[in-house]
Amino acid sequence: MSAPRPILIHGSGGGHRVWEPLAARLAGAVALELPGHPGGEALRDVGDIGAALAEALEQVPPPRVLVGHSLGGAAALEVARTRPELADGLVVVASGARLPVPDHAMARVRGDFAAERDRLLEGFVDDPGGSAARAARDAIDACGPGVLEADYAACRSVDLRGRLGAVRVPVLVVAGGDDPLTPPWMSEELARELPHAHMVVIPGARHLPMADVPATLSGLIAAYLARLELTLMDA
Repeated sequence: MSAPRPILIHGSGGGHRVWEPLAARLAGAVALELPGHPGGEALRDVGDIGAALAEALEQVPPPRVLVGHSLGGAAALEVARTRPELADGLVVVASGARLPVPDHAMARVRGDFAAERDRLLEGFVDDPGGSAARAARDAIDACGPGVLEADYAACRSVDLRGRLGAVRVPVLVVAGGDDPLTPPWMSEELARELPHAHMVVIPGARHLPMADVPATLSGLIAAYLARLELTLMDA
């Protein structure tokens, strides 16, 4: 049996480039782009995103570990819940069983996209002027206001509370200790409902730990992959 392959799934306003600092540290990692990021039409419902993700995953040989960030984490959970044969494990980063987006953010993405982008960047990383922030800024700009608004609508569609018992694979839930967008209590709420979850809080990390603290996050994921490989070999 081959080693579990990490499938990296970005969040709102993202793209494959946000994973570059981490992907280089994980052997065999594949970064997917959600519809509209930037190619195609962005989807406004997490169920539709999960279905599109499932189609892409059918082309990737198992075993597969879905590593989802924020909205991508919710989509990964949706796949594990509805298409369990496509997910042998999950790592959910800076996400939750629900992803509320405030009205002021929805209004600003329509009326002042630059201001909303800058608000996101401030929440994403500790150093808004660093290379990680520049990559995130480029990804948001490539998407544009229409895609970011669709992402926000998809976030608002997320409510997995009471439905996570169907996720039977082991899940590593990772939260940034200083994440202002999906604070740790949201990850705690998620982990409580998952049958096989282990939660880790990274002190000082913000919403984009794969850019902010890639060595720490990649170490956590590598350890999870090693444990899962042993479990799959014994099964």
